[in-house]
Amino acid sequence: MKNLFIIFLLCCSIFAKETNFKISYDSNYAPFSYKQEEKEAGLFIDIWKLWAKYNNYNIEFVDAKTWGNAINLVKEEKVDFFLGTNPFEDWMISSNFFYETKTTFFTLSKNDIVLEMKDNLNIGLIGSDYKEIILRHFPDATITIYKDYKESIEALRNKQIDLIYDDKLAIEYFSVQNNLFYLIKPMDNLITKFKTHAITTTTEKAEIFNEGFLKIPTSELLNLERKWILNENEQYYKNFKQQINLTDKELEFLKNTKIKVSISNSWEPFTFKSKSNEPFGISSEYWNLISKKIGVETQNEFFKTFSQQLASIKNKNSDLIYSAGETPQRDEYALFTKEYANFPISIVTKKDENFIENISFIKDKKLAIGNNFTAHNILKNNYPNMNFILVNSVKEGLDLVSKGKAYAYIDIQPVLFYNISKYNFSNLKVSGNTGLNFSLKFMIRDDYPILESILNKAISSISINELNSIITKWNNVQFQTNFNYDLFWQVLFVIFIIILAFLHRTYTLKSLNESLTLKIEEKTKKLNDMNKNLENLVDKKTKELIEKEKILNHQSKMAAMGEMIENIAHQWRQPLSVISTAATGAKVKKDFDKLSDSDFYETMDIINNSAQHLSDTIDDFRNFFTNEKEASTFDVNIPIDKVLYLINSKLKNRNITIIRNTEILTVVGLVNEFIQVLINIINNALDAFEDSSCEQKIIFINLYKDNNNLVLKIKDNAGGIKEDILDRVFEPYFTTKYKSQGTGIGLYMSTEIIKKHMNGNLTVSNQLYTYDNIKYKGAEFKIEIPIN
Repeated sequence: MKNLFIIFLLCCSIFAKETNFKISYDSNYAPFSYKQEEKEAGLFIDIWKLWAKYNNYNIEFVDAKTWGNAINLVKEEKVDFFLGTNPFEDWMISSNFFYETKTTFFTLSKNDIVLEMKDNLNIGLIGSDYKEIILRHFPDATITIYKDYKESIEALRNKQIDLIYDDKLAIEYFSVQNNLFYLIKPMDNLITKFKTHAITTTTEKAEIFNEGFLKIPTSELLNLERKWILNENEQYYKNFKQQINLTDKELEFLKNTKIKVSISNSWEPFTFKSKSNEPFGISSEYWNLISKKIGVETQNEFFKTFSQQLASIKNKNSDLIYSAGETPQRDEYALFTKEYANFPISIVTKKDENFIENISFIKDKKLAIGNNFTAHNILKNNYPNMNFILVNSVKEGLDLVSKGKAYAYIDIQPVLFYNISKYNFSNLKVSGNTGLNFSLKFMIRDDYPILESILNKAISSISINELNSIITKWNNVQFQTNFNYDLFWQVLFVIFIIILAFLHRTYTLKSLNESLTLKIEEKTKKLNDMNKNLENLVDKKTKELIEKEKILNHQSKMAAMGEMIENIAHQWRQPLSVISTAATGAKVKKDFDKLSDSDFYETMDIINNSAQHLSDTIDDFRNFFTNEKEASTFDVNIPIDKVLYLINSKLKNRNITIIRNTEILTVVGLVNEFIQVLINIINNALDAFEDSSCEQKIIFINLYKDNNNLVLKIKDNAGGIKEDILDRVFEPYFTTKYKSQGTGIGLYMSTEIIKKHMNGNLTVSNQLYTYDNIKYKGAEFKIEIPIN
């Protein structure tokens, strides 16, 4: 018996699925793979970690130091996979592609090379991966292989080569991290896209990667990519979709099986029954995309309650629910695909409430939630001790908030947007998120694992942008109320009475008109005489006002220039100190006859780099004073980023923290004038901190859309503005500073810019609020600008 047990264990070990893998990587390939604090890091590293997480694999990363060594470790079967590249040698077995990179030429910023006109180019490569493609287009080129970016850029700087050809994002990331971005620039020639695959030596391992990668939600891949790739135009996973490669068994299953789909009658906007008895909603439209791609035949059945739907899956009367969340209880009798959409559990309040960062900020308030709704079950699992006002419908919960009987109502975000619009709750808004999310998946009867595999492949073939277009449409759905004929006849009757009264009055006034005509002519003559005098007086006053406006604008510009000069001084101190130290050190070595050539060139490089930094600083500040003449459409985040950069030194020196929560919103106006407004407001906060005794100094910047208005709130915790002068801060020449420190025109010009040049409004108020369980008071400046 014991021997049989040992044999059984041996068999299990032989046929057990391999779960431990070694992956080699190049530690000089940022932002895709590199070393950070002696630990592997990068976009590709994180993708493999996500792959391991969703498949319960154990992975070990092996630092091969260079690209070539990392490839050879796979070839010699010392590791299972190379992190990722395109297969360029015969021995390489590749997975399906999981990313796409772009390669291009880089040259020195000062160069102006036209590739088609230059023969015998000297081109540098990092590794030999791209050697074949270069020789195909430039057969006369001389190619030099370098081990890393540092060595190749140094060769470019010393004019040993004309160009570098490699991955665009990798070179740009390296140049920024090493303060070399001013030295090189990309070219538009020979931009090539390469599919990235996991590289191994066996088909079995490639399939292991393919099957595991299918389990990763594309939304998680996109969120991970945003961490490393800030430029949205360079983000790949927004449009990523995989080709559907179904096996013969899967094709046979689809051919012989009609899928019975269980659908809810009323779970707007995810799935519900339309007036024509057709399935409607976000999940229904997504399922239509899926079913067309895999060519499956379906049969729909509607259910009144979700409990009935679950029972139909459990009893195998239905095959599929295409809008469900996975729970441990449901895992006992059903299978779930990978996530195809993810939505925050959001919070609705009245429109005058502030942004809510997470539910812990409002846990002591009256919160309404649907009894046993999806959001309720998720919150119960995470916050078992919270008390809620339970309601039976979304409309009931929103109505409580609208009437002030509850502070907030909580549900899945699309449900909130849909029902606010449907029931026309014009005084409500989505003010924030709970910090929890609802993951939407396909729920399948547990004896159909083959259908789970098919749907996972189909989900991977639909891009995030395709999904978002469906979600956006349902978030912006508009409702038209029924026509009220009773009201129409009442209004028509009132109009008829008004017309009769008007005709009667017209007849009466006609008789009076003749007698008044003579009097009017007399008065007209007198008015003409008065108008001549009035025109002269208006011209005189207008010229005076224009002259005063010019003086105020000039004074405002001079005040802003003073601020900028102070900011330049802050930005210049460190590089000037570096130049001074380097020059003094070189002089001392020269005096003692110890200045070697290498020391001399190293000192010159330090001085040159610091001088370049000073030049860049001057360009940044000079752009602030550019005289814009025409309004343009701009993303408000751009001037916010610019201002925070310009005053960065002030913030660091004063230990001031910026807490920022902004959406992507655009308006029309003059960008530099708007930057001046932001600098005036933030400088006002910096001055307030000088007289404040608070230990933690914070400035909050919140940007969001409210109806058709952009709202930007800038708030500090410096104690606020004295109530007796609060209504005077926008007056010209009013200031609380000493005359040597302020002119009192900054905030006046700010409100003039917002009102006259952007058709908006600028206000200020004192606010009491709580942050990190500490109560604060501070001034809040609020800018409202029409978006259209």
